[in-house]
Amino acid sequence: MEINDNRKREIAELAEYIANEYCPSTIVDPEIIARESGITFNYGEYGDAFDGLLEHESGDFHIYLNTDNIHTKDGSRIRFSFAHELGHYFIDEHRNALCKGQSLHRSFYRLTRKNVIELEADCFASNLLMPTDRFVRMANSRAFDFSLVESLANHFGVSLSATLLKLIETNAYPLLVVFSKGNRITRHWRTPDFPYKMFKDHYSGNLPALTVAGDYFNHGTKCEDTEVVNAIDWFTSYQDISGKTLYEKCIYPTFNNTVISILWE
Repeated sequence: MEINDNRKREIAELAEYIANEYCPSTIVDPEIIARESGITFNYGEYGDAFDGLLEHESGDFHIYLNTDNIHTKDGSRIRFSFAHELGHYFIDEHRNALCKGQSLHRSFYRLTRKNVIELEADCFASNLLMPTDRFVRMANSRAFDFSLVESLANHFGVSLSATLLKLIETNAYPLLVVFSKGNRITRHWRTPDFPYKMFKDHYSGNLPALTVAGDYFNHGTKCEDTEVVNAIDWFTSYQDISGKTLYEKCIYPTFNNTVISILWE
């Protein structure tokens, strides 16, 4: 399920407006936005009930954030969940539904959503925490390597995966990001100008063996550095790509035992 481009643009503009209104020159702080908007909130231990939840009662709004599910060392996931719940408040259709007594889904952090309401709140969260103008300006300030991804993630207080998806969305550099699990490709995103379109084992969905990620699944080998790999080991092409090389950087297992591969020229 996807949100159409016009709706994405509308939500992104709303989120960026809120970011610039409440946190114009500092890292976006969801707590500041909530307080100044009259939204109360608390952090608590709620087991597996939800990651975040926006509740409406008698005209008042309250956000619950579950530290059991979304506690991380750098706080990036709880910030994203907080921003997601703010999305439910600031997106008119979501807030109006709550005011009419309708119930929104309890929010859980997922890379793949099947509910348009949750997708829209994710879109809001991404653009609130990483306002596009600020993000692109910083992303374009230097040549691409993995340290740039880390710098962007630290600067905006978000996860590496959220940063990578924002880089794809803004088409800052020709990139391919691959999520894999159990030696199979589960999701991938590429910028329009990334030169290769078809994975070597695209029919089976298997991760190509002669890659950094494939080496991890097949042999348990972790490579902490950025490696030079042959394009032909990852991709098939109607053109001769023998001798063409790419950089590959792997992030080992993250949430749900997923490995993230980043490829660029």
